[in-house]
Amino acid sequence: MPTFGSLFAGIGGLDLGLERAGWTCRWQVEIDPFCRRVLAKHWPLVPRHGDVRSFPLADTERVDLICGGFPCQPVSVAGKRLAQADARWLWPEFSRIIRAVRPRLVLVENVPGLLDGGLGEVLGDLATDGYDATWRCLSAAQLGAPHERDRFFLLAAHPDAIDGDTWLGV
Repeated sequence: MPTFGSLFAGIGGLDLGLERAGWTCRWQVEIDPFCRRVLAKHWPLVPRHGDVRSFPLADTERVDLICGGFPCQPVSVAGKRLAQADARWLWPEFSRIIRAVRPRLVLVENVPGLLDGGLGEVLGDLATDGYDATWRCLSAAQLGAPHERDRFFLLAAHPDAIDGDTWLGV
């Protein structure tokens, strides 16, 4: 069964989706205490860490996929759009953990504003580490929800780690 680690886990939306698709969560990182309590309720046996900036890489279990939605405020159209100049720009931490763990796959979720501010750095870091990426913006309404909520999704794969048709765990 394929495994994943969750960065910026929130209350576990990506985790739940991956779990329902047959993946097993091995660790979660979330700074918000309320969100960590929700995660603990739904994943009581999964180790959790509070801050991505101090996530202990030496003891981190290797996983097949790392997922996460790093803070969107630096690139959101609702904010100042400072991108890398914003202290909340935490993509470098996401990238640091990818580089250390070397998962086969990376799944990133964010706001469409990432396309205009920061995507170049994300793609550059992934390419430097040997990953190929594809991305798309999807609306909640496209998936049957009664509202628009556009989200950016990126899936990156390390070509050396792809095993035929089984690389998505199916």
